[in-house]
Amino acid sequence: MALVAVSSETESLLRLNLEEIQLDQFKHDETYHREIARLSTQDRLKHMALHFAKYSGNLAEAGEDHGAVQKALTDTFIIAVSTTNILNVRLSDALAEVSARMPESFATILTTRAGRMAAACEKLDHLEDVAFRPIIRQCVMDLLRAAAAEAERHGWEIETLVRKRLAGVKQKMIFHGRV
Repeated sequence: MALVAVSSETESLLRLNLEEIQLDQFKHDETYHREIARLSTQDRLKHMALHFAKYSGNLAEAGEDHGAVQKALTDTFIIAVSTTNILNVRLSDALAEVSARMPESFATILTTRAGRMAAACEKLDHLEDVAFRPIIRQCVMDLLRAAAAEAERHGWEIETLVRKRLAGVKQKMIFHGRV
C-alpha cells in the first residue's frame, strides 16, 4: 500500500465545520445506533476500539484498492468523531492544543493507535492504574488528523465521504426518513 507520511494533519481538520460534524454524528448515533449509545461509557469505548482494529485490518487488506482505502479512511474518521463525542471533547478546542506532526503513514497511525486504545480498555477491565481517558483521547485525535490529512492527500473531501457513508447506513433502518 503506497500511503505516504501524514502532513498538515491539523490544518486539514481546521478547515472543516467541526461543531456541525460532531452534532450530526451525535444525532446519527442516537438515532441509528441506539444499541451502542445505550451501553456504558466503558463498553462504548471498547466498542470503538474494536472498530479501529477492524479498520486497521481492512486497510491492510485493501492494498492498492482505492475504494477500500477510502472506505477504511472514512469509517475511521466517523468512528473517531463518535469517540470524541463519547469523551465529551469539543474538537475545535482539542485541535487548538495539538501541534505535533506525526511522521508515520495513515496505516501505521491507525494500527498503532487502535492497539493503544485496545490496551487502555483491557487495562481498565483489569482495574489497572492507567490514565485511559488521556490515552484514548490522544489516539482519537491522532486518528482524526491522520484521516483528514490522508483524505486531502488523495483529493477526497472528508465531509462528502462522511455524508455519503452515513446515508448508506441510515437507509438500512426500517424507519429511515421518518425519524
